[in-house]
Amino acid sequence: MTIAQPPVGDNLRERKKQHTRRAIHESALELVDENGLDGTTIEQICQRADVSQRTFFNYYPSKGAAALGLPETAISPETIAQFRQATGDLVPALCELVGEPADERLDRIRLKEVIHRRPELMPAFSQWMSGVREQFVQLAEERSGSRETALLAVTLVMAAFGLVVHDQSQNDAPAVDRLKEAVDRIAGVRTVKMVPPK
Repeated sequence: MTIAQPPVGDNLRERKKQHTRRAIHESALELVDENGLDGTTIEQICQRADVSQRTFFNYYPSKGAAALGLPETAISPETIAQFRQATGDLVPALCELVGEPADERLDRIRLKEVIHRRPELMPAFSQWMSGVREQFVQLAEERSGSRETALLAVTLVMAAFGLVVHDQSQNDAPAVDRLKEAVDRIAGVRTVKMVPPK
């Protein structure tokens, strides 16, 4: 059996898109490192990347997203299909849904370094994450049959994701494993006893 290859033109077009995306990201990151987020304009990024502002907004919604190199789509169709076919408990499946794209589409180490160096970029990251949160909720609701359960489960996993992103250790385990560990740590707080007052 032979597998149909995409037309050469499609490959070239995709390579050009990736080149443009990378050029915008690198230009934005350099400028933000040099001048800070407030001291950088989209016009400056476009000039350095040699693209129009219209092209910029085809790839990124903001200069913060460009500096962080956040992908257009947080969840691939393949990952969504895997989640819809998954069996077992909801929260571990959500960790897979959130964690696998994080490994595939985000350079986690570089992302943490950039946010540590430029904490003013954290709101851009948070805004990006909130933009995909509803998609996670909708998928979780499909599998749980309950909007409330979906909201609670996604809230737990997203809180764990926040811990993973802010973790300053050199732990380079897969994001899925780190997410599951963070979920357990959050759940474990419920049983912590208070220290008696002195």
